[in-house]
Amino acid sequence: MADYKLKLKALLHDPPDKFLHLKSHEKIADELFKNLFTETPHVNEAILADRLASALSRIIVAPNFDDENKRNEFEKVSQVIDLKEAEFIDIFSEQKSSIESPQSHEEVKNLFENLGKLTFQDQQERAKFIFLFFWRFLPEIFPWIDKHPADTRAPNHSIYDHLVQTSAIVSALPKPAFLLFTISPVQEFISKARKTSDLWAGSYMLSYFIYKCIEVVMEKLGPDNVIFPNLLGQPTVDRWLYEKFKGSPITQSFSNENYFRKFIDNAFSDEKLTIANFPNRFLAIIPYDNSLAKEVEEAFRNELEEISEKVCDEILKSLKDEKQNSANQNQVLKNQILSQIKNHLFNYFQAYWVVLPWTNDTQNYSPNEALEDYGKLISNNNELYQTVQTIINHPYYKPANVGSAYSLLLELTEKLLGARKSIRNVLKENYYESRGEKCHLCGEFEVLDIDWNNLRKNKPELVKEGERLCGVCITKRLFPEIIKEKFILSDPVKFPSTSEMASIGGKRRLNDSLKNDLKNKIEPFLNKYPAIPKTISVPKLKNDPLYNIDGQFLMEETYRADYFEKEYGVKVSENDFKDILETLRKYNINPSKYYAILQMDGDNMGKWLKGEFNPKIKDTIHPKVVDALISYSEDKELKRLLFSKHPNSPSIHQAFSRRLSQFAIEEVRKIVEDEHYGKLIYAGGDDILAFLPIEEVLSCAYDLQINFKKVLSPKASMSAGIVIVHHKYPLYLALKEVRDAEKMAKKTFQKDAFCIRVISHSGEIRDAGGKWELIKFIEDLICKFRNEQIPSTFAKEFSEVYESEKIENKELLKVELKRIYFRKRVEDKDYINKIIEQFENYNFDVKYFVNLFLISKFLSREVRI
Repeated sequence: MADYKLKLKALLHDPPDKFLHLKSHEKIADELFKNLFTETPHVNEAILADRLASALSRIIVAPNFDDENKRNEFEKVSQVIDLKEAEFIDIFSEQKSSIESPQSHEEVKNLFENLGKLTFQDQQERAKFIFLFFWRFLPEIFPWIDKHPADTRAPNHSIYDHLVQTSAIVSALPKPAFLLFTISPVQEFISKARKTSDLWAGSYMLSYFIYKCIEVVMEKLGPDNVIFPNLLGQPTVDRWLYEKFKGSPITQSFSNENYFRKFIDNAFSDEKLTIANFPNRFLAIIPYDNSLAKEVEEAFRNELEEISEKVCDEILKSLKDEKQNSANQNQVLKNQILSQIKNHLFNYFQAYWVVLPWTNDTQNYSPNEALEDYGKLISNNNELYQTVQTIINHPYYKPANVGSAYSLLLELTEKLLGARKSIRNVLKENYYESRGEKCHLCGEFEVLDIDWNNLRKNKPELVKEGERLCGVCITKRLFPEIIKEKFILSDPVKFPSTSEMASIGGKRRLNDSLKNDLKNKIEPFLNKYPAIPKTISVPKLKNDPLYNIDGQFLMEETYRADYFEKEYGVKVSENDFKDILETLRKYNINPSKYYAILQMDGDNMGKWLKGEFNPKIKDTIHPKVVDALISYSEDKELKRLLFSKHPNSPSIHQAFSRRLSQFAIEEVRKIVEDEHYGKLIYAGGDDILAFLPIEEVLSCAYDLQINFKKVLSPKASMSAGIVIVHHKYPLYLALKEVRDAEKMAKKTFQKDAFCIRVISHSGEIRDAGGKWELIKFIEDLICKFRNEQIPSTFAKEFSEVYESEKIENKELLKVELKRIYFRKRVEDKDYINKIIEQFENYNFDVKYFVNLFLISKFLSREVRI
């Protein structure tokens, strides 16, 4: 377990407002710490951790001086202690800003004094709670801390990040190591879905599993030891932290503070807690010992065990009928079902991990070993190796330490994990050889040996008529109920159906009187047949009279006796829905049959994480330091260093992850659900999956990529796949299509782009796409087709000319475009200039430009609002 007094001393080795006390910051830090503890323990460990943490994130080099006087002169010239000349540099945008500092030291001092007055059970509890308080709330209490540089000479990371890295390292001494842990499979597991809730459950299960693995590290070492993903402000982590603080002097003293109330809201927000935004891996700094990694893996297995028990119990509850079995028979049945579920889950999910020590030299913490290993296993001739070697050869503080080799060690760790994953874990049982009936959803495992008809009768929302599932897929179906219990959610996790997503526009255009009339007619019909599952609409329609009426019940073709029998196994009378049909026909209620799936992914995220988009070193350190290095050094190697990319660091990793999680938790759900009537399936930071009505999907995708740039960096970009598909089209196939469309956006349209694919009910598929600016043009076309400013026949004729005559010459096609346009009775004659402008600027295969018109015409016909 972590020594929190040691961690707290390391965390507070510098004062939060160090920038105001550059010449006396060590004395100020001691004074602040004495408000919490009278003695100052662990000074040596904190100094060592500070030295390693400083090398991890800041690049401060110096020429190799023979003359000590010249060195002193260089150090004096390169100092940045004047408040007016100090700055903070955003590592991703390279934008410089003035330092945001507190008005005075008093607000920092007052916080420490107030914490010092609190009474705890013992000294370790005092240290633990105060440490966790500082870790979580320093950025909330002092917002300026995010732009308060840890070192004014290299002002590209905050004092907060440096303090947290120091506390993480101190609890990993004497031999720090990386733990990289991952769970698989990912995409194939998520994509096996027949219902929208399957899709959410698949993505959330993986997010939840990795969180439970991270929780072990938090319990043993603290949340600061996890480098990636970001934990600060994560709702699940805030829930964990709330349970620690509950009933403590921390809660009693600060519960009325705005930041603490915001923290509690975050910890108990159903909406935020149910966003699947953890990736399937994490990176942590730990003491070099495989025991913690094994504990993490054991926790994962325990979670599978616990979930297997819960799934089994839910199945048994739903299988109960009039016949009462003996206790022995019930136990036999439970053992049989539980054995199958556990066999499937334990064989399906695999955990892989590696632990890599930073160095074996625990006396000097030399970086030479890391350089040597990297050179042997990867390369000693690439830019990263040479950059790190130059930094090590020109240390500002002598001697150089292993912290400067962080980026090399990280790449080595990734390589080792890749090698480990290539040797797949041996399965306990070869489930591919099972001889029973295969699962109707995944097709991999045999179906559970239970009375499916009985289960269907008692729990109709769980499985469709005739559907039988394996242990993995039944777990996916029951996971929304399991999560409700685990997080004590106020409402069960439910998702709108694909039919509902198609009907959103149709619902929005109905007046409340008609909605209530329909509700009063449809609800009694549905209540009469409990086997028909109840669904919900999108969050934006929470107060709509038709919120609990699935969109398919606004569609005339639903009301067929044979459909209800085939789909739900119920025999209905046509008289039951006679009034409903009359109302639908009388008011011409005809919602669209098509909905949209949006999948977005950050471009070049692997390169971002490897640091390939990092700025040059000279752009991340203060100009005064750059000038001093150039003036005082004749070393070409050192000058070349200034123009090399900044190597990765934990500060860069943490800042990157923090922005991704901020985007996922604060921006994505709001844009998808609050602004565009959609439903978010998952938001992992740089990857998004959402269902939307067709009239909203284009503007939603456009808004998301704009906000992604704002949050992460102007240099960052996203690509999107958009699929417009009939609500009865198999979901697993639609998901494959949207993945293909996203790949096409990156490959065919060269990233920072979108691809839209329309799959008609007849099976015809058309693709179009391009750069993001094209979205506005498509939206214009939709409006003009819808308002008949451009005749619908224009799109068809233009397409027929292109396809029949195979005109590839853009000039000839432009002539045809004008000819067909002016041959029509077009209201807006001048709009052809806009079309021609877009056509001339279109740099991709012209067939996709031609398809823009057909897709726009299709959408104009289907949009209902």
